[in-house]
Amino acid sequence: MIMIERRMLTMSLKWVIPLMVAVAFSLQLPAQQSGLYVPSAKPVRNMQKALTNPEVFHLLLKCSDGEESYSERDLDLLDSAYGIAFAIDNPMYYTMTIEGYGGADEDLVRKRVASVYRYFAMRSHAAFPIRLARNKIHCSCQGDTSEVLRFEVPVTMSVYNVAELPEARRLLNKSIDLEGTVLVTFRNNPDECVGSARGCYVPQHDTVVRGYYSSLLLGKGSVYAVDNTKDTCPGGMSIKMEDHLNYRNVVESYHLIPHRKQLLVMAGYIVVTAQLPVKADSCTEAQKDSIFVRIPVTQEQIDAKLKFFAKVRTAKGVEYKQLPTRKMPGKGQLGLQAPVNITQLDTIYLGKRIQDKEVSKYFYEVNSPTEASAFSVGSRFYVASRPDKNGEPELKKPLRQLFRIVPEQEDEAPFAGKSGRGKDKRKVMNPEEIID
Repeated sequence: MIMIERRMLTMSLKWVIPLMVAVAFSLQLPAQQSGLYVPSAKPVRNMQKALTNPEVFHLLLKCSDGEESYSERDLDLLDSAYGIAFAIDNPMYYTMTIEGYGGADEDLVRKRVASVYRYFAMRSHAAFPIRLARNKIHCSCQGDTSEVLRFEVPVTMSVYNVAELPEARRLLNKSIDLEGTVLVTFRNNPDECVGSARGCYVPQHDTVVRGYYSSLLLGKGSVYAVDNTKDTCPGGMSIKMEDHLNYRNVVESYHLIPHRKQLLVMAGYIVVTAQLPVKADSCTEAQKDSIFVRIPVTQEQIDAKLKFFAKVRTAKGVEYKQLPTRKMPGKGQLGLQAPVNITQLDTIYLGKRIQDKEVSKYFYEVNSPTEASAFSVGSRFYVASRPDKNGEPELKKPLRQLFRIVPEQEDEAPFAGKSGRGKDKRKVMNPEEIID
């Protein structure tokens, strides 16, 4: 953080009011006089008000003959200008123009300009002027908040021989003679100070992450977004996914979708491994469902009203809630889609909610919990499949309908090709296509 020198510790805007009032009267004088000024066609009567976060203001320093640097008598004015332009809570973002006005000895004038530049650099404890400023932002994680920007103040330095200038350029506010002075102009220009790009978005572009069958669509800024900022976006985002939609593998280690009260039949799951630039559980804002998960399905799965389920945190722990699952249109291929947010980038299940009395409709009851893949519902035990005469897993028809069971030649990654790298041009569905 920028250290504040002795003069800054004792200086405030109220402290320099007597100085500013004296400067206000100087606007009526044709002679040169060091001071703080605001652009005005008329004398400024309330300089304190005029210098409260002005859009533009000037610092004028009168130099004695042969003087190469600002003098000790100029320090109060320099400190006052610094206190206004570099105050952390000033909402203006000032650029600086340092202009030296003199005669034929341009080297002398150039040294005067350089000395003023060095003053502002030294106040920043750097080789150039640096500003810390509060910036109001809207963050997808923290809502309306602010950040502290640290940026190099844009500075332009020029030297002029007043004999070569038109008469209008020799005067400040049409009344103050500029010959033998250094004029510093502070002008509000946020785009030049903090950049014209006013947003930070992760991901920076619409992105598709693919599993073998499934895909995850992340729109620009769907993971993390900050409006009205130029700070560097947090990096390190990594998202991978793998899907478990092959019914043979799922039924071999079958379990219901976790829920305290409801019975949720599981028909496969997708595991999303996400290393995000922000911890979702640290966010104070509710996250938007702006990420879309997609899978290919069969007509039987649509008829069985297959749904997506993703986790939701409650005071009693993590549960899985049903997502608004929609059909996807396509030529020769059926698909389902559902929205999630960054708090749900974990395990996403496919399944269906059933009543207690429907358990035996979907599963085979067994006598012992020691049977392979047995699970309990109340005091009874069930399995999802049993071997048929060929040793293949046999499922009851209602459960079989929920699984993606297709002939071998069709069992490939339909959205991305067998390599999983093709383009996916499907669109988000309309609400009327939601599965009841």
